[in-house]
Amino acid sequence: MKTTILKITLLLFLTTLISCSDNENLTNDSTGDDTFSCYINGDLYIPSAGTGINGGDIRPFNWSYSNLNNSNVFNLSSLGDYRVALYIVEPILGGNILNQELIHTFDSSHSGMIIKNTLIFYNTKNNQNNGIVNFTKLSDTKAVGTFECTLYNDAGEELNITNGKFNLSLDSRTN
Repeated sequence: MKTTILKITLLLFLTTLISCSDNENLTNDSTGDDTFSCYINGDLYIPSAGTGINGGDIRPFNWSYSNLNNSNVFNLSSLGDYRVALYIVEPILGGNILNQELIHTFDSSHSGMIIKNTLIFYNTKNNQNNGIVNFTKLSDTKAVGTFECTLYNDAGEELNITNGKFNLSLDSRTN
């Protein structure tokens, strides 16, 4: 009887150990095309989606660099544990300051960032240097860069975004 209980306990322990994911091996190194990641309050965030109709993969993020209302706009948005929306009006190579509050996650008239899910909503604030996006490449087929910023909720609490990286190609633009 003791041997059976010991075997069952050992089996349950091993099953639990094997099924746990190892987040320590995840990094946000952008080593190739179609990568996007950052740290949200120190926790690694890599967008994830799931499967679509008939089991097809859904891309976890999309981006665009286009002319809207006679203004160039860069847009990066993601799915997963958080919905991330990053917009930059008239982006340039080098540093782009995030200094405006976005009205919603589809606001393409301001340079700012939103992170939200069903429990939280954090946003950049107006007339404040909330952070920066640095582009090393930017065209309608390629966007490579880094970003970091501080976002705020309605109560004034901060959400720190650090070590953000993206390496986007035309292939990652749509689902």
